[in-house]
Amino acid sequence: MVAGSVAIAQKVTTVEELDKVMKKVQQANMAANKAIGSGDFAEGAKQYGIAKQAIEDSREFWVLNKKDDAIAANKETVTKMDAVLKLLTGPSPDAQAIGAALKQEVGPACRQCHEKYRVRDADNNWILKPGSIGG
Repeated sequence: MVAGSVAIAQKVTTVEELDKVMKKVQQANMAANKAIGSGDFAEGAKQYGIAKQAIEDSREFWVLNKKDDAIAANKETVTKMDAVLKLLTGPSPDAQAIGAALKQEVGPACRQCHEKYRVRDADNNWILKPGSIGG
């Protein structure tokens, strides 16, 4: 097997791991947006694939915390991200169509979870909203 050829899922089970994986999503999304903006759709797809995998990896956290709404939002977000990846890897990617899908489809899917379970801390970083998972 060639090193790096297979993405290994990292199940997220703690608040710390959730914060770490969400930072990974943010960084990959920023890199994807930059690549898409410059017309480098292959790099955009690579970075967006990293973000999508990180979202999938975070699902276990919501399962363990029995948050069905967050699980549903996670699955919906992944589905919307798959659609964007198809646009990015198709025969003739269209930056405007990709941007519209990100804004109209993926953004609202992400917001479902952010509005209920995420909040900005004093340093303006996204964190899990205190008290949102009980315990």
